[in-house]
Amino acid sequence: MKKSLLFLLPAVLVLAKPGSPNPISYQDWLDFKQKHGKIYQDEAEELSRRNVYHQNKELIQQHNLRFSKGLETFKLAVNQFTDLLTTEMNQMMSDSSFTHTQVPSGSTFISPVYFTLPESVDWRSMGAVTPVKHHGYTCGSSWAFAAAGALEGQHFRKTGKLISVSPQNLVDCSGSYGNNGCNGGWPKQSFAYIKDNGGIATEQSYPYTGVQGTCNMSDTTIGATSSGFVELPYGDEKKLAEAVAFFGPVAVSFDSTETSFYSYISGIYQNPACNKNPMNAAVVVGYGTESGTDYWLVKNSWGTKWGINGYFKIIRNANNHCGIASYPVLPLV
Repeated sequence: MKKSLLFLLPAVLVLAKPGSPNPISYQDWLDFKQKHGKIYQDEAEELSRRNVYHQNKELIQQHNLRFSKGLETFKLAVNQFTDLLTTEMNQMMSDSSFTHTQVPSGSTFISPVYFTLPESVDWRSMGAVTPVKHHGYTCGSSWAFAAAGALEGQHFRKTGKLISVSPQNLVDCSGSYGNNGCNGGWPKQSFAYIKDNGGIATEQSYPYTGVQGTCNMSDTTIGATSSGFVELPYGDEKKLAEAVAFFGPVAVSFDSTETSFYSYISGIYQNPACNKNPMNAAVVVGYGTESGTDYWLVKNSWGTKWGINGYFKIIRNANNHCGIASYPVLPLV
């Protein structure tokens, strides 16, 4: 993931003044810029950005019209991404180099016996989930936030204390385990590092900066420890449900690169164009069924202004949709 982006877009839409027939009013554009703090380098870029905004808003409106007719299962909305191209959003928000490296295999997941899988689970209601965070627009570190979130849940179950731990600690310090700082990584590599390192710092003692820096673990406070990790079977949604229900939040990786995902605001996400290539990491904190459709409840790291206050629901038991069950990892404590 690059730390800066050069936007080269065609300036083809002239700013509309009040009374213009353009469906995107001048005031609407001003309101969007003000709400999301948009500042452009010159008039040419603003013209180009408004054109992209117009096109994306049209797609959002068309999608929501289908939603109102029961033809879609999720709803979209204008947000901080609406003036960006999909390629830019992918570059800014996805982890660009999810690569497998030689890391010791995790422990085997063994399903519980003599237990019935509950119909729904939400670890937020049990106090095991910290507030939604934001990994920013210049650092592909969702993997670090996913690892931190899963470990926070296990630490809570072990100690009864909910402590936010440091994604920045992982970004700065776990490179020798195969993670690549702001350019991608994996939760399981993170748990291997945490085990060998004797723990991970608290978020308060090692705050997030959004850039990869020099490892500064020696002067920080340990917030949680890990004794390893469990890798769940590839694509097995029943095993994932068992892990979430009986053990706690689980780190997952999935495809987040479709345009509609960036504008998601509610409902159960499903998109036939979605693939199983992991481009973002998050934490499954629960599951359930809504209007007859099974879903996973997932905590993202794009801030609370995106999605359902930072969360999203994605269809469950639908052939591992978007790869949500491809690489689940549960930390051991």
